[in-house]
Amino acid sequence: MKKLFVLNNKFISKNIKYMKKNIIIKIYVLRRKNIYSDFRNALWSYTKYEILNNPVEVNGENLICEDLSSKLRMHKSFKKFCYMLSKNIKSVCKPLGGIQISEENCEFLNYWLYDALIKIKFLNDETNILESPLIEYISELWNASNCNNNCVFKKYSSSTKDLNILKELYDYSKNYSFIESNQQFHKDVQCQNQYCSYIKKVNNVYELAKSACDPKNDKAYCQILGTIPGDKIPQVFLDGYQCSNEEMNEDHIKDDKIFTNPLLASAFEDPDYTSDGQHTVDSLPQPIGDQRQNSSEGSSSNSPVKVGLSLTGISFFPLLLIYKVTLNAYLHK
Repeated sequence: MKKLFVLNNKFISKNIKYMKKNIIIKIYVLRRKNIYSDFRNALWSYTKYEILNNPVEVNGENLICEDLSSKLRMHKSFKKFCYMLSKNIKSVCKPLGGIQISEENCEFLNYWLYDALIKIKFLNDETNILESPLIEYISELWNASNCNNNCVFKKYSSSTKDLNILKELYDYSKNYSFIESNQQFHKDVQCQNQYCSYIKKVNNVYELAKSACDPKNDKAYCQILGTIPGDKIPQVFLDGYQCSNEEMNEDHIKDDKIFTNPLLASAFEDPDYTSDGQHTVDSLPQPIGDQRQNSSEGSSSNSPVKVGLSLTGISFFPLLLIYKVTLNAYLHK
């Protein structure tokens, strides 16, 4: 009986090890399939922009967006973007449940807005974005939301090129702590291609900004550049990750791969109106008077409640860390 008991224990132990090995393999394979999702959820700025990129149903109930789009009749779908922006402004400025307004969320909203306007080509190669007539229409929408007391629409007297640099450095200033944390994991589960490609991209921007800010220091992005500690600059992480040339490829971090709902120009190719009365941004009429914004934003599956709560800082990053640590422990047993 004792011998049988020992043999049975050995059999069970062997099977447990076999099952454990299979589970590890399956988890690893699954993780490889979701590698872009892991990377997106791990970087703070990507988590925020993923939420802001959520589309909203254009249902004809947002009065100011309907009025703006009918008068502007832009060459691309301004109405669709207006509904998205209106939803995001309300979510950031009026969070539910008595949660305090987040200054960081307001900053991310402003950067998301300008980045979207450039990507959709509502803003082109302007030398001074502030001179674009479109900015006044954005102000009309922002003012209609009664948001300025909680989150101010920032107006930059910068070129589109400088604004892209500003956003890239701001995002990195929010991301480098997560990049540092990711280094503690085994190289096989570090999303090496994505991290190395991202760090290399930021490093190019960082070096460009550094040369522009020395000695003039008159650019909008110079202040953010100065907040990045010397031991957290992109080159330090490129060396720490030991990134190879093959791993540093911007194709790994394109928006259409990283984001599940990418905000791309192709998503706004269909015009709001099919008539000949469409105008480009340069031929916009004068801004309309102040109008009250309708509270209904459509019945999108991504409701303002969900977006509002998500924007307060709830993200998948802590869960991702737990998952990675568990997997890392398994792989080293």
